[in-house]
Amino acid sequence: MNPEELRTLLVTATEDRPAGIKATFAPPARRRIPVLVPALAALTVAAAVLVGIVGLPGTTPSAQAQVVSAVDNTGHDSYRLRAVTGEKHWEGAFDPVQDIGIITNTGSGSETRVVDGKMYSRQDATATWEVRPLADAVPPEASALTRLVKLSALDPQAALAALRTVTDVHESGSASGDGWTGKRFEFSLADANSSADGTVDVDDQGRVRQLDMVFDDGQHNVLTFSDFGTAVEVTAPPADQVVADSGLPDPKKS
Repeated sequence: MNPEELRTLLVTATEDRPAGIKATFAPPARRRIPVLVPALAALTVAAAVLVGIVGLPGTTPSAQAQVVSAVDNTGHDSYRLRAVTGEKHWEGAFDPVQDIGIITNTGSGSETRVVDGKMYSRQDATATWEVRPLADAVPPEASALTRLVKLSALDPQAALAALRTVTDVHESGSASGDGWTGKRFEFSLADANSSADGTVDVDDQGRVRQLDMVFDDGQHNVLTFSDFGTAVEVTAPPADQVVADSGLPDPKKS
């Protein structure tokens, strides 16, 4: 077949094709991939929930979490303690790891030693020592506020533990002291009989440096923690100088 005959055959084969339609082969239709919009949305929601649970790297903990963490960190090392209740002042040192401590009223000379879970107290340098279990310092059912007050100069770590129950707490600014800087947190605490507003200063190492509380009756209590890592050595008084406790006064009023 010569070229002219081939051209005639093609023209004849396409005579019934509508005008304007070219005699070309259409490419096969491209397969459309379904878009899984619902599945993608579900994954997005799941990711958001996961982020909400674990938090993003670098997210700042809540004020409450920072205070609770500071309470824990303070109990990991020894320290010196200064306690002020109105006009009364105490000076001492505690080692929460060894569960020992000593504190003295700078005015009256009364002294308390904590050794092996026992509390030895005397009203002045010439008085007989009285002993009782430290666990009996406050009733087990005592409120967080009561424990915070009564244990502050006897078992400061247990007193600080009362801050775990504080929910009304927020960061209020910066804080600083001798050789440290950090943050200040404000909080409120109450029970059936009393209430108090306070601040907790936490240093950059995450330790409590000062606890300041003002009660609804006007009483002002301050606990100051310093010299972390200081050596603390405390021994129980000689056995022949100790008698069973006859009822020690409330540490808040002594």
